[in-house]
Amino acid sequence: MLEFKQDNAAAVMILTLTEFVTLPAPYYLFVFTHVTTKEVVAFVKAEIDDESDYPDRYNQFTINAATVFAGKKTGEWHYRVHEQASAVNIDPSASGGVLEYGKLYLDRATEFSYT
Repeated sequence: MLEFKQDNAAAVMILTLTEFVTLPAPYYLFVFTHVTTKEVVAFVKAEIDDESDYPDRYNQFTINAATVFAGKKTGEWHYRVHEQASAVNIDPSASGGVLEYGKLYLDRATEFSYT
């Protein structure tokens, strides 16, 4: 399970994508869907964006959650990561197979306090 704060400018995702890749130099399509509202957030990362020291074992990507999830609802999101040859496509039906799926908990930027 991934967990981000809504204002996190450097949210790190650690995934295992390489073991299922079938393309020689894939782009990764990340698709996040809010559980309640069904709102979708999608973006693409290149294989060269992988920050992992051991990409055959795990993959590590950093995103700016404050930008990607700006104005989006907090709470549970489902995510899927697809492989694809396109650097710009954000349509899952036009991409390749799903490499990984799971849940993300998007927490509010500031902690709630009782008054």
